Amino acid sequence: MRLEVERRHVVVESATDLDTASRERVSAGLAGTYGADLTYEYRVNPELLGGLKVRVGNDVFDGSVKGRLDRLSQAF
Repeated sequence: MRLEVERRHVVVESATDLDTASRERVSAGLAGTYGADLTYEYRVNPELLGGLKVRVGNDVFDGSVKGRLDRLSQAF
């Protein structure tokens, strides 16, 4: 049961607090992929510099500036 709850839990990290419209766009996009019965947790993480980092269960989507810079530095 705990694993199923964790699979339906979304953690959205952003560099600044997201406004209502941005939160609705995120939830609409994820609902199309994962279904409508998701729970959301929004966190502010200034280290991201910009963009979003989204975790849905074990899936992680890193569209943050920090994540892009880290991938770029690993390429060199």
